Amino acid sequence: MSELNYLQFQPIDPSSYDMPEEHRHQDEIVLDDGIDEEQLDQYWDQVVEDIHKDPDWFTFSDE
Repeated sequence: MSELNYLQFQPIDPSSYDMPEEHRHQDEIVLDDGIDEEQLDQYWDQVVEDIHKDPDWFTFSDE
């Protein structure tokens, strides 16, 4: 069994580092934004096309 299953994070002791109070706030992560799947598909299609066009980066015939 993976030991990552038992990984636990400990709280950071604020006295252990010298950081101004204004930099200690927590950023809120909002995951409510919708995803434009068509735009994402187009982006990754372009990434794959760019990879195929670059002969120095990877040769697909070597697989």
